[in-house]
Amino acid sequence: ASEKVDTFKAQPSGTNLNVLFGHNALTQAPLNWEPTNTAKFMNTNTGIIGTMGTGKTQFTKSVITQLYRNQADNVNSASIGMLIFDYKSDYVDDKFQQATAGKKFNLHKLPYNPLSLFGDTPMLPVHTARGFSETMGKAFNLGQKQQLRLRKLVGEAYELAGIRKADPSSWTKAAPTIADVWALFIETEPDEDSLYAALESLYELEIFEDDNTKCMSLYDLVDGITVVELAGYPSEIQNLV
Repeated sequence: ASEKVDTFKAQPSGTNLNVLFGHNALTQAPLNWEPTNTAKFMNTNTGIIGTMGTGKTQFTKSVITQLYRNQADNVNSASIGMLIFDYKSDYVDDKFQQATAGKKFNLHKLPYNPLSLFGDTPMLPVHTARGFSETMGKAFNLGQKQQLRLRKLVGEAYELAGIRKADPSSWTKAAPTIADVWALFIETEPDEDSLYAALESLYELEIFEDDNTKCMSLYDLVDGITVVELAGYPSEIQNLV
């Protein structure tokens, strides 16, 4: 399920995109971050560290809210998209969602199909199948043989959907879903091993939407401030997502 409330319309200020990080403890001078000003910050990678209870989450919320509110000062006034993986339900409260016009999703029928095809890379279905099987392998500690079996299952699912790996004109057809892969897998009467457990988890928990008409691309999913709530799910599922 998702919610979106548009409560704020940013206006260009004529200055660089600016975020107030805080104040100097001695002089009280403001400490500002200008992520688009390469004259001051050539590398804008930022880490937030601190012990429990020091305000890391509140600081992060403040940064995100300011980036959203000041996005009109971004280069070419381009909108700012953010994808937040929320492990402790810190970013799903109404106040933060309203302040950022955020969208929030939980891990039930997330409107994204990991087997969807985007781009024009030669043999794209093969690359997508490999990427999915490798990600599943890392998340669920699958061996090479299990990853190979999963790749073949995904490849077969593409073929049954009319998607041919070397024919880009077929890539626009509806991609197979996790439910399709699970159905093919069960037909083989598999052993109940770690691959079985991994696919069964995705299928039974209905992590991803199985109706392609309700799915969106990753680019659309991260349009604006998007929060994916991971709290309460096994670490393997969290890592996969």
